[in-house]
Amino acid sequence: MSEFRCTYYDPSQGTQTLGLYHGQDSGNVVIYHNSSVLIIDFMVHQAKSYSFMVNENLVKLNVVKENGQYDYKFEARNIHEQEELSTAERVMSFLKWPFAYAS
Repeated sequence: MSEFRCTYYDPSQGTQTLGLYHGQDSGNVVIYHNSSVLIIDFMVHQAKSYSFMVNENLVKLNVVKENGQYDYKFEARNIHEQEELSTAERVMSFLKWPFAYAS
């Protein structure tokens, strides 16, 4: 199972936690923010994209599978602005997914 949890401080919202579980055998995906489950998806064995809100940021998660390895890429945009915010970029920089697994 691939698992990741990132805890960071947002000046307007306080301590925030964003996490992901991706079951290697089952392919089940759970994405959560703080204590709220945002997305549950079953049998994810190929590339897939998810969009969800984290405070005032629209986050897009791309699950990419290449050569039997999964990689997770994030993009974030503030819903009140046209351009990406440096705060969102800093938050997402914590989300370097150091794991990969073969299925």
